[in-house]
Amino acid sequence: MTLVELVVSMLLVSIIMAMVVGILSPAAKIFLRMQRLHYAQQILDNTAAQLRSMAGEATEYVKIYKDAENIVNSGGEAKGPVLEFVNPEGYTTLVSADGSPEMDLVLESTKIDMAEEVEKGRLVARYYNIANIATNEYNYTQGGKEVARAVAGVFTDGYYMGNYLKIEFSYPPGTGADDSPVTYLEAKLSLYNNEDRQPEHLVAQEEVVLDFRYTVVRRDSVTATNG
Repeated sequence: MTLVELVVSMLLVSIIMAMVVGILSPAAKIFLRMQRLHYAQQILDNTAAQLRSMAGEATEYVKIYKDAENIVNSGGEAKGPVLEFVNPEGYTTLVSADGSPEMDLVLESTKIDMAEEVEKGRLVARYYNIANIATNEYNYTQGGKEVARAVAGVFTDGYYMGNYLKIEFSYPPGTGADDSPVTYLEAKLSLYNNEDRQPEHLVAQEEVVLDFRYTVVRRDSVTATNG
């Protein structure tokens, strides 16, 4: 093979490789996009199953907050990112994906431990001792600082694969006002690839029904107080 033939052969191979890469590159992008969508759907499916299990344990009442930043002395709303109920063990339970700050864990008014911060976009459950059984009031804050009996991130950070969860709970159409019976809730689960959780970063979305195992009513009156 002469030098000219070798150069021409290399040139032809380069042209063919460039054509192959041009064909495979879009295909690879499509494959990665489908793979991310598949993983996102798995995350939403597992989260939905976990929410069904948790909501199924609700007793006495359910309450929805429209703003995760304003819980103390707030009434309930028709829809929002935070769900509250009493679990079978008698603890008030708050479920959301809007984060939880570093806080003291208290037994009555005594600090027993510290809970680490849970960032927004992660499913978290917070538990409280009921201070007034007649009104279901509990101390969400103590001296103006958020406290809890226990805090649990439901999944590890790695579970979300770089995505961020957002939840909107809502009562079904036709649900009455305070103290009206409720048989189920609706929840919209959204997964985003950015922590700002804006619409342009939406990866996948799913709507689920959360059925109740026990008889519960809607609660709109104040339950979370400053101890």
